[in-house]
Amino acid sequence: MSRSPNVGRVLKKSITGITAQLNGRETPAQLRRYADQARAQQDWARDAFFRRKVCEMEPERLGAWVQYGHALKEAGFHARAAEAYNRALALKPGDPEITLQLGHLAKVRGDFAEAQRCFEAARAGGHPDPDHVDFELKLLRKIDNSRVFRERGAEGEQAPLRVFLSAPAKPVNETDRSAASEGLGRSDYSYAFAMRGFMAALDEMEVDYTVVQRPEAVADIRERSDAAINIHLGFYPPEHIRVLKGAYNINCFAWEFDRLRSRDEIPSDHAFADQTQTLSIADEIWVPSEHGAAAVRESVNKPVQRAPSPVLTNLVKRARDRAPTSREVDRAARDLGAVNWVPLAILPRVKETVEEAAQSRGRTLQAIVADIATPKLYVSVLNVHDYRKQMEPMITGFLRFAEKNPDAILLLKLSTPFRGRRLANRILLEDQIFNPGRMVHPLVSERIWLTDDVLTRDEMNRFYDAASFYVCTSYAEGQNLPLIEAMARGVVPVSVDHTAMRDYISDNDAVVVPSHRRPLDLRMSQRYRMVGTAMNVVEPGDLKQALETAQGLSPEAYAHKSAAALAEVRDQFGLAPFADRLNAVVERLAAGDRT
Repeated sequence: MSRSPNVGRVLKKSITGITAQLNGRETPAQLRRYADQARAQQDWARDAFFRRKVCEMEPERLGAWVQYGHALKEAGFHARAAEAYNRALALKPGDPEITLQLGHLAKVRGDFAEAQRCFEAARAGGHPDPDHVDFELKLLRKIDNSRVFRERGAEGEQAPLRVFLSAPAKPVNETDRSAASEGLGRSDYSYAFAMRGFMAALDEMEVDYTVVQRPEAVADIRERSDAAINIHLGFYPPEHIRVLKGAYNINCFAWEFDRLRSRDEIPSDHAFADQTQTLSIADEIWVPSEHGAAAVRESVNKPVQRAPSPVLTNLVKRARDRAPTSREVDRAARDLGAVNWVPLAILPRVKETVEEAAQSRGRTLQAIVADIATPKLYVSVLNVHDYRKQMEPMITGFLRFAEKNPDAILLLKLSTPFRGRRLANRILLEDQIFNPGRMVHPLVSERIWLTDDVLTRDEMNRFYDAASFYVCTSYAEGQNLPLIEAMARGVVPVSVDHTAMRDYISDNDAVVVPSHRRPLDLRMSQRYRMVGTAMNVVEPGDLKQALETAQGLSPEAYAHKSAAALAEVRDQFGLAPFADRLNAVVERLAAGDRT
């Protein structure tokens, strides 16, 4: 008796209640619409069920088999996904996109040789996005290192150094919209972005490295590696730390508060709940800001160093000599034509009606700026579920500022895993502005626009290129990569200068937003399980004044701050600081010193 899974039965079971709505007279277009709705909700089993019905009705439709393959792959039915992709390939032999999808599937199944063959075939077949294919091949070479994971190199062939990297999420491919969306906005996804910077630096240094997906499952890397020195760079918050046995373990994590949690604040007796105890497992700790490193040193008896994630790519060649002109804004906006923006619309008592009205007024950036003579774009990027972002004073302060500055627009790029399921305004209200015991005032304006669309790296660059200023009002930050990336494009910050920002934000390169310290409020205390420590609070009036200062900068003053911001990124987040830090560790280990 066959024990292979019955895909149809499993899928039908998973969508109990949905099949009852079908009358058997649905058209393929209706079924595709049902499938699209399921995909938007990431309900892959339901998506696959409807896609299969479309394939049964339209067996010669190429796209139907491709979409069925996508759904089966996401639902975990890999063998059936391969069958669907191959049916599509039979309809269009040699198609580079289908071949690429077969490569992705082979990589998921652990067949790296087949994945490489498919990726190379897709590139040879003229895939329209060769950068995406090259990224996959490059990543594949880093993951599939047969000699490291199958046999130790022969004596005399020993490499001097190999670096292993791991994180809760896999490396981010920002050249492709669907790939970039995986995990975006979920817990700890920022660690994958931090790891991406370290990988780029290792590439520049020509250091051999391998991405390990489950380091804790390796018994002893020295039995498998061909290197004299093995270093593991793990990117984990303390509660989720993982180590690679047999390697020198450096845990890289961001910390934004003045101290680690005290014993009285630990929520349970679970071993991984005690930050001090878990961090002591690592041989060394790297923290991206001096503020965070100082806080960790107070509690951990291990070497603690400032080592921010390098920012080596997507830097402009030279700083700006002025803010973007109307023509430059319009040109960048055209390149963002696939991104939909909705106006700010928060009115708690009738929020559903207002949100739906706002959604119906979605526009492209080019349409937003079309009627503004000299648009000045202020931008900010945030995980909308991150309480540290302190959005209410940003929004309130900007609206006050906009009353006398009709050309000013604030664009908020939100990251969330709930795209397509929750409206951007609702998420902003619930996760950023709502506070128990306090009335939320109406916030409705077409001077502030939101999007939770996924942007590729090229689109993010154009987003920054359109902006005159990047706005940051956070309570606290561990590194703040979006702000640094904006500075790397020549954007002048309007930002607070505390916690991580203290390392690189000053009057020389930014318009500094004043803040004052205050104990964590109840909402922040509950989220971060800390009592008595401080956060940095911004008042709307102070942000309004900072925005007016920024708007009034002369071209010469703007050019000076743009050049200084770019210089800070190159000096503090370039290759040299990382190379010096890594080389110091290697020299110490080569001398036999692991302390």
